Amino acid sequence: QQLAHDNITSLIGQNESGKTSLLEGLKAFHDGQLIEDMLRSDLSLPRVSCQFRLSKKDLEKHIELKKLDPKVRQVLGSLENLSITRVWEDDMDSYLEMGAEIHDIYQETLENVRERENLILQKLEEMNREVAVVTAAFDKASDDCELTMEKVDSVKQSISEIKRGGRRFTTREKREEIRREVGMEEEMLSKLSEVLVLKKKTLDDKKEARDAFGMKVNAGGNLEEFKKQIDESVQELTSTQESLREILQMTGMYPNEKEQRAAEIREEICRADIEKLKNDIQNLKRLYDTHLLSLEFVFQGMTFESALKSAGKEIELRKKYMDSMELAQNLFAALPEFELFEDFSSLLPNRIDLEDIIRANKRAEGYKAAINFLTITGLEYSFFQQPSSRILKQKIENLNGELTLNFQDFWRQNVGKNNKIKINFELSHYDHTNPEKSGKPFIEFWIKDEKERLYPKQRSRGVRWFLSFFLELKATAMDQSKKNKVLLIDEPGVSLHARAQEDVLKVFDDIRQKMQIIYTTHSPHLVDVDKLYRILAVQRAIEDDMRSETLVFSARTLKAATADTLSPIYSTMGARLSQQEIVKSYNNVIVKDLASFYFMKAIIALTGFKKECYFLPATGTDSIPMMVNILIGWGLDYIVLNFANSEEHAVHDRLMKNLFDNKIDLASEKMLFMEDFPDAEDLFSTIDFKKHVVQVREGITVKNSDYLKDNNFSRAVLSSKFLQEVTSGSIKAENLDEESRENLEMFVKKLAAKLR
Repeated sequence: QQLAHDNITSLIGQNESGKTSLLEGLKAFHDGQLIEDMLRSDLSLPRVSCQFRLSKKDLEKHIELKKLDPKVRQVLGSLENLSITRVWEDDMDSYLEMGAEIHDIYQETLENVRERENLILQKLEEMNREVAVVTAAFDKASDDCELTMEKVDSVKQSISEIKRGGRRFTTREKREEIRREVGMEEEMLSKLSEVLVLKKKTLDDKKEARDAFGMKVNAGGNLEEFKKQIDESVQELTSTQESLREILQMTGMYPNEKEQRAAEIREEICRADIEKLKNDIQNLKRLYDTHLLSLEFVFQGMTFESALKSAGKEIELRKKYMDSMELAQNLFAALPEFELFEDFSSLLPNRIDLEDIIRANKRAEGYKAAINFLTITGLEYSFFQQPSSRILKQKIENLNGELTLNFQDFWRQNVGKNNKIKINFELSHYDHTNPEKSGKPFIEFWIKDEKERLYPKQRSRGVRWFLSFFLELKATAMDQSKKNKVLLIDEPGVSLHARAQEDVLKVFDDIRQKMQIIYTTHSPHLVDVDKLYRILAVQRAIEDDMRSETLVFSARTLKAATADTLSPIYSTMGARLSQQEIVKSYNNVIVKDLASFYFMKAIIALTGFKKECYFLPATGTDSIPMMVNILIGWGLDYIVLNFANSEEHAVHDRLMKNLFDNKIDLASEKMLFMEDFPDAEDLFSTIDFKKHVVQVREGITVKNSDYLKDNNFSRAVLSSKFLQEVTSGSIKAENLDEESRENLEMFVKKLAAKLR
């Protein structure tokens, strides 16, 4: 969604529609901090993507273009908008990565690397199968060789035993028999020896074949070892992250400070362990990647040492260009700072220890409000070290007066009839009644009226909230280090009176040139119907289903939102009706939408039209008949203004038939049909429309209304800006060409003829 061009954007919608979640999402995107309350019931972790418009100057300021992949550099140079996504991990830590606009480029690079790695792994798997076959063949040859050797040894032993036994016999016949037996054994030995020689050769061949894989097998074995270590480290990391989640879930629930402190120490230890494990895993993955890539070179015939060096160089070369996370992290420095106005730290406390301010103890109640207070008054810690008590008190008194006057410019409420409240602060020291802090300085805050001096907490929540809100916005606007800032405010002024809520809008308008503001509201007093372009309507996709997605409608698509979602707008219009500021008893002119309303108001101002005229914007052509019926029911006079586009032409014909039975004489008092102009913007020449409304350089060769449709411009935003420039005097009738002036004069004459 596009934020309002004047830096104030309002989110309206029913409870549970998702307004607060949008603000929390923006805050979490900026600071990466998640709390359990932000998570869904299943504790699943979010991804938050934001789109920004970054100029070429912003890009060059925060990144070295030479460190970008040429493809990425080319795409970045052609993009107006860039998305960045924050992703959370199980330990609630997060990282940034680039969004969809250049995701495919990084994905392609990653897929190329993975494809290459997969090919290496496939080849390794094939090699392992071959090694298994060769090893099995070697083992079989070894077993065969060993078995033959055993047989040779057995025959040798048998020959020895026969010869040894033959010595006992002296007869010629027996010796001859033994000689034949020995001869047979020796013949067997000779044949076995020949077989053994062959089997040894086979074994040597199988060993040589097996040994040929030796270097590759060793490299693959290293890979398995690294993978095992990575898996073990990941398991340990997961376990440690789970321990941290359990600690975080208990934050703020411990019965005393001692147990809370012990939990904080455990949290710190867990985070240190997680950081170490992540570094270990990253180093192991780098070793794994290097050894995996080295296999490719080994397969090509390199020695393992040479392959490892070549792989290491290539892995380093991959770091030549930023990856998606590095680029996102660099660009993050160019993004706005999102800050959520939160009650605990942003509401002004009764007092705050000077020590908490010096040590920047953000856990101290009211810390942020106190810092805002000091920022507005221009005070630093050294101010409170002034040795002269008289001078210190005089300076504080002067500052109290200046701050009170500044505040009273915005807070218009009185305490009683004429009593304006005042803001004071003082420097005090703890006495003996607080022995732990005795003698230590603290700043004390007061909200005074003519009769009483009370602590902030003793005042109404509305007064305390508005004061703290005022301090936040003014301090942020003054902080030169935070020029690029978006302030997020959930339900501003919920405790305030209706007039005080209008004061909130006054503060917004005062500081909108210095920061952007996004706020949620249900209050009609915080919605300006004259500036509907500021509104984003938020609702559930399925109204009765709390699990359905959140939809957001811009001002130009508000008609798609439900009546309940738009109730603040309707309430505001109702309030205006009761005050007789919009609808009168006569001279009410119904136009089809807000854009036409703004154009009509501008035309009236440009032409110096004198007659009273009250334009009423419908929410589209289809709602014009309904508005006619309402005015008729109220007994109020009306005129319907239609232009010659197909939708308004159809409504004109329908009203002519339904109300006036197609009798032109009856309809002439109530119907104004501009048959030569498709829409309100076509009353201007294309030259003036290009120059003063859309403010583009290119020539317009079609009807103005067609140009807006063809280029998807927002009529509501353009017409609103045009009206503001006319109202401010930046655009006058003399700035328009003859064609525009003639068309406008012709139009207002026709309009005047219909009015009383």
